Amino acid sequence: MASSGPAQQSTVAQSIGKKQWLSLSGALAGWTLDAMDWMMLALALPLIKASFHSTLPQLGLLGTTTLAGAVVGGIVMGLLADYWGRVRCLMLTMAWYSVFTAACGFARSYEQLLLMRVLTGVGLGGEWGVGAALVSEYWPDSHRARATCFVHSGWPLGYGLAAVAYITVVPVYGWRGLFFLGVIPALAAVWVRLSIPEPQVWLEAQQQRRERAPGQAAAGFPLVTLFAGEYRRLTILATVLASGALMAYWGSATWLPSYLAKAKNLSIVSTGTFLIVLNAGAFLGYHFFGWLADLKGRRFAFSLGMFGSIVVTLVYVAINDNRTLLYFGPVFGFVSYGFFGIFGAFISELFPAHARATATNLVFNLGRGMSMLSPFIIGAIAQAKGLAFGLGATVVFNLIGLTALYLLPETVKAGVKLHVVGAPPSAA
Repeated sequence: MASSGPAQQSTVAQSIGKKQWLSLSGALAGWTLDAMDWMMLALALPLIKASFHSTLPQLGLLGTTTLAGAVVGGIVMGLLADYWGRVRCLMLTMAWYSVFTAACGFARSYEQLLLMRVLTGVGLGGEWGVGAALVSEYWPDSHRARATCFVHSGWPLGYGLAAVAYITVVPVYGWRGLFFLGVIPALAAVWVRLSIPEPQVWLEAQQQRRERAPGQAAAGFPLVTLFAGEYRRLTILATVLASGALMAYWGSATWLPSYLAKAKNLSIVSTGTFLIVLNAGAFLGYHFFGWLADLKGRRFAFSLGMFGSIVVTLVYVAINDNRTLLYFGPVFGFVSYGFFGIFGAFISELFPAHARATATNLVFNLGRGMSMLSPFIIGAIAQAKGLAFGLGATVVFNLIGLTALYLLPETVKAGVKLHVVGAPPSAA
């Protein structure tokens, strides 16, 4: 295994140009606005409760059904992206969730809102994997984790935008005004479609698909690939990893605003401020873990993040003083959220180009499918034991994810491919 020398570093530098930055910008925009939608729901839960006289488990079900829609959308959009194109499907998913997010603001009953959240989830679920595949196919091995983590840093940006909207819009227009902001992604979707070309890796995979003999077509179908030979084991383990990490995330993220508002008696402005500070730490965490994953390997960075998340979650819910809670928020965000950006690079590197978007969306959204139980479970625990106990219980999910992580292979370390069969080619 040769280490990267000056010549290789020069090639890498030359391979990063306009197309790479455009792909990064498009995926970042999609993920930022995706996050803004999810977090607007979390922030609006206490107000929705008052409007529709909902119970805590019913509020948790709004998150659960959104995640259920995301599973369906993720699988369908992943398949479409492998056949129809990364850029086209990224545009479609962004336009889809913008329309149905805005529609949530018109809901006149809990049941109507529940339906709109399912439909919104279809678009939200498809966006992540398509963007991850697009960036992974444009960026070289030695920079890929940093690129996908940069995209994922759009999550705290979206969370921050949602918090700002919460502070400024809700006092005047109520929770419905938040969802009317959902039309913004439609504008970004138009820019994505007009500015970003399809990656060369995908175009080559399409050419190979067209050249297959009729009898080989079924074997090349993405879902068949993912559950055949070596890839079956990788698909299952990656799904368990995603399930554990996402159940921990959604269990805490859905209920954290309510915990601050109810258990800590914070006002709308104070809750928004706490969340902005927390996500400032998360933003830095994404970049740190991306750098670490490119330097020390994907599994090492994942392990550090998931184990650290267990520790800081238990500390966070044990803090009684609000000032200390505010100061510890960036640490919580840095550790608990920062490692999620590695998913885009790691999952993409496990699977071949002709099935990559299907793989990233299937694995991540099956994980979301499992995690759809988490808001409801934590809501039920919180109803019986309190919100602090419910948030602390999410550490069990990270332990499950860690177990799967140790059974998966390393893919890239210090810019060198280690898992050759599934690793994608260098950037086009």
